[in-house]
Amino acid sequence: MKVKASTIFCALLAIVVGAQLIFAHIENEATLNKPETEETYLEENDPVSGMFFSSEYVLEEYERDGAYCIRYDDADANLFDVEIIVDSVTYQSVIDSIKSGKEMVGALVLNDSLSCHWQQVFTFVQNSENL
Repeated sequence: MKVKASTIFCALLAIVVGAQLIFAHIENEATLNKPETEETYLEENDPVSGMFFSSEYVLEEYERDGAYCIRYDDADANLFDVEIIVDSVTYQSVIDSIKSGKEMVGALVLNDSLSCHWQQVFTFVQNSENL
């Protein structure tokens, strides 16, 4: 009778320990799985006032319907082949920069006096470090 009691005790102990190990393994896997994250951009492919600007990322400059336009492509700013309307001074500065090979680095800010509800016009502001 003593052998049966000790055998039953060992069997129950093995079941309990095994169950604990399985539970710990399953719980550990659940905490190790990286949660899925979704990247969202508030204004995807739209220029914003104060955004970084470099003439290095200008693909093309052109005039359309009396507006001065540049095509801009900067993956770091999440801008991909986007048309940006700029004032005439910025437009000419971009052309001169590309011709001379001297990079323009600064920011584009919204020009309220040239913008209207259906069209945003941006002006280049040079970084004070690059003066």
